[in-house]
Amino acid sequence: MIHSIHMIARLSFIEMLRNKVLYGILAFVIIMLLVATALASVTMGRTELMIQDLGLGMISIIANLTAILFVIQSLQQDRTNRNLYILLMRIDNRALYLLGKFLGIATILSALILAMYFLLALMILPFGQIHWVSSFQACLATVLEVWIVIALALVFAQTSSLFLSVLLTVAVDIAGRFTSVIHDLGQQSASPILKTLSQVMYYLLPNLEAVNLRNDAGYIAFYAWDRFAHLWLYGLVETALLISIACWIFSRRNLS
Repeated sequence: MIHSIHMIARLSFIEMLRNKVLYGILAFVIIMLLVATALASVTMGRTELMIQDLGLGMISIIANLTAILFVIQSLQQDRTNRNLYILLMRIDNRALYLLGKFLGIATILSALILAMYFLLALMILPFGQIHWVSSFQACLATVLEVWIVIALALVFAQTSSLFLSVLLTVAVDIAGRFTSVIHDLGQQSASPILKTLSQVMYYLLPNLEAVNLRNDAGYIAFYAWDRFAHLWLYGLVETALLISIACWIFSRRNLS
């Protein structure tokens, strides 16, 4: 079982590493960080903190979009090229295929996020010092956020349409950042249907804002370690739940 997961993870890792889009994204990030640095340097306030805020936000957006597009494209491509059927013949359980895909893509995207953060740190240093511990905690939280999005993309990648898969994943990704707002607005409504609907959405949608530490990163010394641990516990449980749902759907799909 471990050998099968490792094999698919390695293939997914190599596939993404060879994807020229990945290097285009990295080049785009460098350009955007340079632009953010230029803009921040001519504004009032602490330049280093403004660069960090812009940089962490861009890293999150780019990593999330990359995760969604690559996961769905990779699964669809495997099926189109018939690679999926060859791989499924070599493993005992369909779930191992998705687990391998998750591990391979999560590994390289985690490395990409850390590389982008390292570039961001190099651009911040000439302008001054920030609280690096809380800043790095926010970076690690972004890694966890992307793991959740990868697992979410695996769920919606089970649809037959590439466009629909991307659309649904992006929609839930965005909605997952406003779960508290959706819940509060629903509870203020006079309609019992809207109240119930907002509660259902609140509990069903992944709460991506719960793993967001970018708001105070760099401004405070560090986030309390118990909060950081709870954040990771929630993120890992949410990721495992979404992967389980994806595996359950995939195991019942007709692949013929």
